[in-house]
Amino acid sequence: RPYQKTVVKKVGTTNAIIKMPTGSGKTFVAAELIKRRLLDRLPAHRHRAALFLVPTCDLMEQQSDAIQEWMPRHAIVRYKGGASTPPLDDSYDVIVSTPQAFLTLQSAVDKFNWGYFCIVIFDEVH
Repeated sequence: RPYQKTVVKKVGTTNAIIKMPTGSGKTFVAAELIKRRLLDRLPAHRHRAALFLVPTCDLMEQQSDAIQEWMPRHAIVRYKGGASTPPLDDSYDVIVSTPQAFLTLQSAVDKFNWGYFCIVIFDEVH
């Protein structure tokens, strides 16, 4: 949809809060921003992944499936509380997690500090 492309273009690489109605394609916008940021990584930062934080485990499943569909060549991992730690190698491009599970992961594994990620998307910010 043209308005989604306009949003992606206006956001570019800046920090932004995007407010769009239900069903208007926020997931598309998020997935496209992630895709572009992953493609624009400098060679020295190829190891940096994207992080997509969603409020519930159900949304984690839904959003990771949508991102995988939009970016079929990229590896997506899901992380929720009680799950095994995502691989510490660079075998994935995107982590989709709930905020609390990610906070727990961050406190346990030094690798997952904010600087490790080339982009962070917060879904359902309110």
